[in-house]
Amino acid sequence: MNCSEYLVDFLIAHGVTDVFGYAGGYIVPFMDALYKRRDEIKTHVCYHEQGCALAANGYARTSGRIGVYFTTSGPGAVNAFGGLADAWFDSVPLMGICGNVPTNEMKGFSGIRQNGFQEMDIVSMTRHITKYSVTANSGLGFDEIVTRAYNMALLGRRGGVLIDFPLDIQQVEFIDSKTQR
Repeated sequence: MNCSEYLVDFLIAHGVTDVFGYAGGYIVPFMDALYKRRDEIKTHVCYHEQGCALAANGYARTSGRIGVYFTTSGPGAVNAFGGLADAWFDSVPLMGICGNVPTNEMKGFSGIRQNGFQEMDIVSMTRHITKYSVTANSGLGFDEIVTRAYNMALLGRRGGVLIDFPLDIQQVEFIDSKTQR
């Protein structure tokens, strides 16, 4: 099982029945995992990333459940900021899943503007409008990231969370952190 499949399984196991998203190259493995489980979780395709985040936000408000959206990298992820900010201010449980370039294409601390196509440090940009914002860097510990994000969105004063999901991590084998201790 890869990390994308794990994330979809996690969402289904936690009662998520609907996700909202907009296709892009750096989120395809996650979309493929959603497609494989299409009988258990519905994907609502929006015409713009802002619409995805706001639709998931509205879904959370009306259903009482966590709203989940996905976007591709760079401008796609940035376009969803309105929904994240609204979730922050209005205490709406929202999970954003943003594709990104593979980890080996990320600039790191090189001082350059970007290395990969549409690479964006989305975590730094969303840190002040989310309860938790993180980049997944490995198949090991991915379950802890997903669990923490889910719980943070729902516990205490609710709000948005964001998982930056690089392309290679979407495809890498998931390693259960409980069995690795």
